[in-house]
Amino acid sequence: MSGKKRFLTKHAKSSAALVSLGIHAVLILVALSFVAVTVITKEEQVFEAKPVNRPKMQLKKLQVPVNIKKKKTPKPKLRKRIVVQSKMNKTMPDIKMPEITGVKGGLGSAGAGGLGGAGSLGFSMPEMNVFGIKGKGEKVFIILDSTPWIMYDELGGIPAYTLIKDELIRILGELNPTVLFNVAVYGHGTGTYTFFPQLVPASSANVAKVEAWLKPLNAVQADGYGTRTLGAGGIKVDEDLVMEPLVNVNHWSEPLMLAMRQQVDTVFLLSSGWGHLLYEKEPAKQWSESKMAKFREIQQKAKEKLAEENRQRKANGQPERVLVGSSLIVEYFPGTEFPPQPIHHWYTPKEIAEACMNQRKASASRTPTQSGLGSRSRNSKDAFSFNVVQFVSETDGAEEERFKKLSDILNGEYRSLPGLAAIESYLDSGRKKTGE
Repeated sequence: MSGKKRFLTKHAKSSAALVSLGIHAVLILVALSFVAVTVITKEEQVFEAKPVNRPKMQLKKLQVPVNIKKKKTPKPKLRKRIVVQSKMNKTMPDIKMPEITGVKGGLGSAGAGGLGGAGSLGFSMPEMNVFGIKGKGEKVFIILDSTPWIMYDELGGIPAYTLIKDELIRILGELNPTVLFNVAVYGHGTGTYTFFPQLVPASSANVAKVEAWLKPLNAVQADGYGTRTLGAGGIKVDEDLVMEPLVNVNHWSEPLMLAMRQQVDTVFLLSSGWGHLLYEKEPAKQWSESKMAKFREIQQKAKEKLAEENRQRKANGQPERVLVGSSLIVEYFPGTEFPPQPIHHWYTPKEIAEACMNQRKASASRTPTQSGLGSRSRNSKDAFSFNVVQFVSETDGAEEERFKKLSDILNGEYRSLPGLAAIESYLDSGRKKTGE
């Protein structure tokens, strides 16, 4: 015990310091605990927003009434459809397209855009059959001979010519209205006439106009013949259509040059012969006045004999006879000496063909190359066909070799019909095929 006391006594100051430190530590802990509790238990402030009354805008009513009508959508119409099969070597599915009446050439320009290769899909141009010649084209030009030679008895006379006109109207009536056409009539020394200045659609109204125009043409010889007997209307061609290598145009070469200017696809010439496609190289030698007077006298007597024969024919109910020029004199006064003739240059098929191409080329820039709905039928814009139907004598049936050569050069066909019997036979066969 004495030992312990001595220790406390000895270390009294150190013990008091330790006690003091303990007390202060306890006080600090209590103080800290009081502050932490005070902070944690402090209530949060709550802010309340005051309601704000905002003015409301009232919508105004429309002052202008608007009537909204619903469009009536037409019901689709049923249409015939055709199946077009590809001609390409590659295997392709069948293509079905709606039928376009009269335009088998497709849509757009096959030669310059459009379907690009419409020809390879089996499209073809509108077709027609003119006295046995089958042609194709969207733009057709028909040239009709009205010279006296086409009405000679050997070719069938006025009755045959009437059948030719009737058949021509029937052919035009069967063209689709989308096809463009024109008809020209040429005579001997009277020029060329067309009913329309340009190509027109082959509508029933336009065909009817042409029918009325052609009906009195060469109907009765006593009233004359040639273009002077055409019906009301019509336009005389007065354009300058001369084109190298030709130095003039006459007979059917004039309407042919007009057809080239109008950039047609197909030309049909209905003619009795090559005609006076020529020009004078050297003038004729002079004949004495006495010889010329005698020749004129014979010529007048021949006309009188023809008039007498026609009076008898008329009394018997027969069609009148047509004879002109040298054939008139030879018929009634055989062996008559004729006046000297000039030296002529007769145009060759090659020259006519060259003039056609030059005329077509010169006119291409100012004439449309397409018709309303279709496309050109050939790859070249200069391609066309020239077809000839020649009415020849039923006795000798002589065909014009120059026509054959020219139609061959210009991608066409040639056919001859000898006399009235051949024309009637053709018409009868056509009626049997159509069931008329």
